[in-house]
Amino acid sequence: MRPGSTSRRGVTVHGIDTGRVRAAVFDLGGVFLANSVQNVHRFGESLGLPGPVWAALRQALFLDAGWWDRLERAEISLDAFAEELRRRLAGHGIAVSRESARDFMGAPGEPDRMPLRQEIVDAALAVRAVMPTLLLTNNIVEWREGWRARIAVDDLFDHVIDSSEVGMRKPEERIYALTERTLNLPGEALFFVDDLGMNLKPARARGWQTLKYVETAQVLDVLGALAGRFSRD
Repeated sequence: MRPGSTSRRGVTVHGIDTGRVRAAVFDLGGVFLANSVQNVHRFGESLGLPGPVWAALRQALFLDAGWWDRLERAEISLDAFAEELRRRLAGHGIAVSRESARDFMGAPGEPDRMPLRQEIVDAALAVRAVMPTLLLTNNIVEWREGWRARIAVDDLFDHVIDSSEVGMRKPEERIYALTERTLNLPGEALFFVDDLGMNLKPARARGWQTLKYVETAQVLDVLGALAGRFSRD
């Protein structure tokens, strides 16, 4: 609770017991910034790749071989990832430039590719007025300057945990433990919103209350209830 505030009894909104929440944790892409996942799918379509082929390539790059995982932990550069993407596309007879490969998802610093959801920004500001907030983002070094220019980080969050700075990423168990230590709170006291279910599952196992971002209205309902739990004296 922020100094100068008094608690109100919580309510349950979309399965979230707001009375238990003492800090809110937010994802970046897919919550504050839209279209990141959709942009990945559209890249394959723009090259004329059949859906199953691009799906197999995404599986290889994002899951099986861990290339994207390594990039988000800052173990490799974006250029190294782009070269691997180009190599795999060349195996299907498709040549793309290094720049196109680097830009296959777009970047958080590009307003036209990843629009800012201002209503979520406003709601998060209201939540931060009454409790600590933390940004928990899987991100890459090359994008850091761009996304930080898009949102008022210091106004929105008490803490930022960026995978490319800490060398760990969602859904690795250790990044959730780091979040709890950073906030100095147990998992049972945390609320977490992310657009990927795979990132929410380990948090739930630690007692966090989680909400998958499906539609803006649902998230705003919960954030509004969290902000409304307290009143200034």
